[in-house]
Amino acid sequence: MAKVKLEGIEALNKVLKIKKSNAKKIPDVVRKHGAGLSDKTQSNMLKQYTGHYEWKKGRGKVLVHPTGATRRSAVVEITDSGHTATVAPNTKYFPYLEYGTRFMKARPTLRPAFMREAPLFKKDIEKLIKNDS
Repeated sequence: MAKVKLEGIEALNKVLKIKKSNAKKIPDVVRKHGAGLSDKTQSNMLKQYTGHYEWKKGRGKVLVHPTGATRRSAVVEITDSGHTATVAPNTKYFPYLEYGTRFMKARPTLRPAFMREAPLFKKDIEKLIKNDS
């Protein structure tokens, strides 16, 4: 699960001395990048989850196409008055897909999306701080 969370926004505002007008923009930035994380994760899933082979009696190994349940479950949830965005695919087997097992290699989708989105989020927050100075 990738989670970007700002705790103690009032304390952060004091330390960074962000004007109230810019502090009110933080939830917009969180929403924007939460949606970006969700979109990139789902895009990665379309590329990575191409199906798997299962043994079927009388037919041998048969390709089983993905249902898309994990991809559909990778939606953004905004909490803490817009200061937390959570993208956590909620199928019970998602960790096996993301990290692999001894029988199958990992097919990471969430972590690569997070690694691409986190610097963009940081850049936008820094831009709010810079514009405030």
